[in-house]
Amino acid sequence: MKNKFPKSLAGRVAKYLAKKSSRDIKRLAGKRGIPTKRRKGSLMRASRAWQEWEVALIGTAPDATIARKIGRSRQSVQRKRLNLNIPPVYSQPPWTKAEISLLGTMSDKEVARKIQRSYKTVQLKREHLGIPNSVPIFRPWTKAEEKLLGTASDREIAEKLKRGKASVTFRRQNLGIRAGDPLHRWWTKSELRILGRYSDEEVAKRLGRSALSARHKRIKLGIALPNPKAREWAKEEDALLGTMPDEELAKKLNRSKMGISTRRQQRKIPIFAPLRHKWTTADSALFSKFSNEEIARRLSCSVLSVQMKRFRLGIPPPIDRRRQ
Repeated sequence: MKNKFPKSLAGRVAKYLAKKSSRDIKRLAGKRGIPTKRRKGSLMRASRAWQEWEVALIGTAPDATIARKIGRSRQSVQRKRLNLNIPPVYSQPPWTKAEISLLGTMSDKEVARKIQRSYKTVQLKREHLGIPNSVPIFRPWTKAEEKLLGTASDREIAEKLKRGKASVTFRRQNLGIRAGDPLHRWWTKSELRILGRYSDEEVAKRLGRSALSARHKRIKLGIALPNPKAREWAKEEDALLGTMPDEELAKKLNRSKMGISTRRQQRKIPIFAPLRHKWTTADSALFSKFSNEEIARRLSCSVLSVQMKRFRLGIPPPIDRRRQ
């Protein structure tokens, strides 16, 4: 079978390039016909050495503007300008005598608003010229203003005094003045005395408040709600606690099982357990003589109960000599 590929390398390359377009051939040869992508905003590419026309532009505009025009970085233009002792050109217009005369006569924010400059620029210019700030940012509070605190909402007071709402709230809290909310009613001592004596709904009806407000205030003060359905315990009923199961006693006394269990636990009375063996001193003496099974048989209790009692007493089981 005849070989389809030419033997020489040049022939193979020629056959490979014959299948490619002129664009692919230029790319493979390293001669790209695609223009290079320039930096955004640059007008032309710059060479490494500074040209006369580039040096002539320095100082005619801010460094960032010159850098965009000649295709260099701002730091490069700045270093060149400093080496040539050329003063910088700022983007903002120079200060006039009329503008400088306003510094210190009013707050920096008001001056910045009036001459249409930034607040930071005005502040730096004033500090650079050594002009004191005669009008501070924080306005001291007067006694007349402090008397108004709490008479209305903080927002209304702030609008009236031309201050911020946060400033009014902070000053009021520092002076210990309650917020003047017309929709909020403070609890009086006479109203607090009624809490717990009646239901929350009855208290709300008597005081002209909501039941939710009465409930929240009662819980916050830790006042228990009166229960007219609750029945006091008699001495005869307390005597029956622990003598029978709680469920059986609940039916007998016409009470709930939870009520019986809670009352018994409060009185520290153990639960009724008829099958539970009450251990005596004579019973404890058997542990050193007999095995668990023998003790359980003699006392009519479970082997597990004997094992638990032996564990609590710390008495090891006796050795069975017959197995040795």
